[in-house]
Amino acid sequence: MIIPWSDRYSMGVEEIDNDHKQLFQIAGKLIQTVNQNIDDSSMRFSLLREGMAYLKDYFDVHAVREEAYMRQIAFEGYFQHKRLHDEFRDIQLVKYQTILQQGQCTKDEILEFVGGGIGWLFEHVTTADMAIVGKGQLSQPQADRIDHETLQNEINGLFSSTLGLNIRARVQSDDYRGEPFGEAVYQQLTYTRGAEQVTVMAGIEKRFLLQVVRRIYGAEINEADALILSTFEIFGANFWRTLAGRFISDSTGMKYQESHFLTQQQLAQQFTKHRPTLSVLFSSDQGSFFVSSDDKQIFK
Repeated sequence: MIIPWSDRYSMGVEEIDNDHKQLFQIAGKLIQTVNQNIDDSSMRFSLLREGMAYLKDYFDVHAVREEAYMRQIAFEGYFQHKRLHDEFRDIQLVKYQTILQQGQCTKDEILEFVGGGIGWLFEHVTTADMAIVGKGQLSQPQADRIDHETLQNEINGLFSSTLGLNIRARVQSDDYRGEPFGEAVYQQLTYTRGAEQVTVMAGIEKRFLLQVVRRIYGAEINEADALILSTFEIFGANFWRTLAGRFISDSTGMKYQESHFLTQQQLAQQFTKHRPTLSVLFSSDQGSFFVSSDDKQIFK
């Protein structure tokens, strides 16, 4: 399976677009190899080792090229964008380098490696990279207030520019406190800004989540839920941070640390513990979802 390339992902900078196309092709080959060899422990480890070596070398070349282009055009968001590249190296690649040092790789670990890498790549290309050339939602003026109309415009704009989905999201509640809203997947994400820790919680109906993943892969995928969830885990972590950044006066220091999934009971417990300053439940044509944050800077 090849991750389908779309002209929507094109920046109009030939060298960088060619890099992105090749990264999409690499991702597709990794999925195909995983599907064929998921039960072979030696092949899983070999795939992780070769995938890591190729991805690290290629990503380093691409990131250097992209960062040079940003400096050349004096892109205002250069330092924030470079931080995203550094974060990928320092967190995602280091995590799997540690697994390599152990000498073996489980099914879940290889699925997480492939799915997480694809989730990061897709969100990054369709948001941060598009902003370099004045495309996508991040090229629009930053919101100067938080109200229902602004929230709806921002979330609809992000889903449209990132996934090409016209979801027509509407604010259902701006005081969501963890109540069930159908069969859903819940996620807790941790970021830091200097010494401050920021917690974001998000949840999405499973039928909506499957639409998101189909948009990324361009087709039904045959592998187990582990690949779907791994893709969404990192895609969601960066997507919700991108959304939050639209309402934070200084989001440049926001660094992703980790994320994990929650049960409905754990979600309710975390709401009691973190007491979010902003918590919004949306309905949409694709399904319901929510996002909340205890970030004190989210109100300007």
